[in-house]
Amino acid sequence: MTPGPRSVTFRLPVPCRAAVAQAKRALAEDGLRVPAEMNVASHIREEFGATLTPSVVLYVDDPALLLEAVIFQRDAALLIPQPVSISGNGDQSEIVLRSAEALRDMGMPPGVRDSVLELHSRIVRAMDTIGEREALPQIAHC
Repeated sequence: MTPGPRSVTFRLPVPCRAAVAQAKRALAEDGLRVPAEMNVASHIREEFGATLTPSVVLYVDDPALLLEAVIFQRDAALLIPQPVSISGNGDQSEIVLRSAEALRDMGMPPGVRDSVLELHSRIVRAMDTIGEREALPQIAHC
């Protein structure tokens, strides 16, 4: 069996800062929260003095789904919140998150898997409202 894509990518025709704001708004409209975020570019600059293009990771959750998942398995908190990477290059930005296939391959118990996949589905739905999903290359079948 051929593994599916490991990530889902969206393109936005706006700078990174605007993409972060749009993503947060879209997530909030779907009832999702961003309890933490990390400015990756700033962190790298502070630690190593290296300059990168803007890059931010949003940690996205729904407290009810988190509660539901940790009731089944405490380490579900390793998967909720889910990271969403947003990076920019000038007036273009890219949003990347794990694919549902990658999440399914983690071998989670059903109660945890359902919560994680529900959260993932809502994140993807929110990102679909602001960005253009990158098409996957077609693979020829013999």
